[in-house]
Amino acid sequence: MGDGEARIRYVLARNPLEVERDKEKRNLILSKIREELKKLGDLAGEPHSRAYCALIAHKSFGRYLTMDEHGQPHIDQTKVKAEERLDGKYLIRTSDGTISAVDVALGSKQLYQVENAFRTLKTTLDLRPVDHRLEDRIRSHVLLCWLALLLIRLMENQ
Repeated sequence: MGDGEARIRYVLARNPLEVERDKEKRNLILSKIREELKKLGDLAGEPHSRAYCALIAHKSFGRYLTMDEHGQPHIDQTKVKAEERLDGKYLIRTSDGTISAVDVALGSKQLYQVENAFRTLKTTLDLRPVDHRLEDRIRSHVLLCWLALLLIRLMENQ
């Protein structure tokens, strides 16, 4: 799409390790839905309660549910099958048309790892707040946190 710098390119990537993870996550959600439906019971022609509406409107549960002609929610197998087709797949958007799809996927993975490292710096290693006023001390604090992150990554790779 687009020309020159405005060009947008989409790469569909599939991670085989994520396929199993997505399947397990979906099965967990479906089992929770079944539990909720069992708790709510059959409507038997009566109007549904707020609990039914909350279940249908739920961010994770609602994507798998439909209501029948009597207003009874149930798991829609066509929606489940549609979600199964997406297991392990993700879409990457790039404006660089010169690199291969494999390099786009690897770059995206590396970007995720860098972002995860910064998250570790901010949370696990408590980079912030920096309670220093002098620039040299602030730089030293950040350098020590970075070295701690490097040690963590080295130990993870070992």
